[in-house]
Amino acid sequence: MKRRQILVVGGIALVGLPTISSLIYKAIAKAPDLTKSPYEPAAAQPSEPKSSNNLTNTNSGIIPEPTEEPLLRFAAIADNGFGSADQFAIAESMWKTYQQKPYPFVLMAGDNIYPYGEISLAEAYFEKPYAPLLQENVKFYAALGNHDIIKSDGGLDQINYKPFNMSDRYYTFTKGTVDFFAIDTNGNAPWESQLQWLDQKLAQSTAPWKIVFGHHPLYSSGRHGGNSQLVSILAPIFARHKVNLYLCGHDHGYERFNPINGTTYIVNGGGGAPLYQFGRSPQTAFVSSQFSFMTFDVYQDKIITKAIANDGKVFDRAIINPSL
Repeated sequence: MKRRQILVVGGIALVGLPTISSLIYKAIAKAPDLTKSPYEPAAAQPSEPKSSNNLTNTNSGIIPEPTEEPLLRFAAIADNGFGSADQFAIAESMWKTYQQKPYPFVLMAGDNIYPYGEISLAEAYFEKPYAPLLQENVKFYAALGNHDIIKSDGGLDQINYKPFNMSDRYYTFTKGTVDFFAIDTNGNAPWESQLQWLDQKLAQSTAPWKIVFGHHPLYSSGRHGGNSQLVSILAPIFARHKVNLYLCGHDHGYERFNPINGTTYIVNGGGGAPLYQFGRSPQTAFVSSQFSFMTFDVYQDKIITKAIANDGKVFDRAIINPSL
């Protein structure tokens, strides 16, 4: 693992959160976020997006299941590392879904270990909840969230934790017809080199599908809201290189947006941490504040996305078509 020097962009106010226990679970759910990074300015809503038809806006029960097997299937979670009963319920739902339709890996979009990212809690907050999946050699590919960098040597402890499969603060890997790009959206990320890397790697990619995942949303109707700075630096790169999907967490719930300049944005932060209230924007296709995870079935001509609750029921389903 390359231990590059961490560049601090702006000052980071990291104020301690209360110790997590069942007695204060509800209190934390209502508490203000005290670990904001510099890349969290006023909420950004989609503005004057170019028209795009690369996603079929629908809900569960309308899209028929294809008779053929997908070329690739994977799952995704975020904001899960809480050790809560809700996290274990989602983990159980993930396991039951796996037993019905196996998937070889899971994207984990940050806040992997609460409250401060301590790797000493990885066994309790990661290895135990997902033990059945890990025993089946399901891989987890993690990105760093804002909670993950507080007491983890700026995130390096989690990068060096082998079960998270992180080769660095940002990295890429290929599975089948999909190129995946994990990015670090925190304030202590080396932004200049990361953006150069992302632009270059996306330009070099010849994969039919390009998926980027990181912790902070560009667009969100949740408590934190969207992020105008991330929109200004990331959205043009996504549009230029026809990124099909940006997947994130940070706001604890689920929100899927209609395509914005060719990219589908999904907030998938219902992995187990206390839920937030969500509103909606003109570009919101579906929103629901509930505990959930996602699965993705990749075909040659489409990706079928499913949002799945802790009872195993699919509550949102959509089709992403190739970007034009």
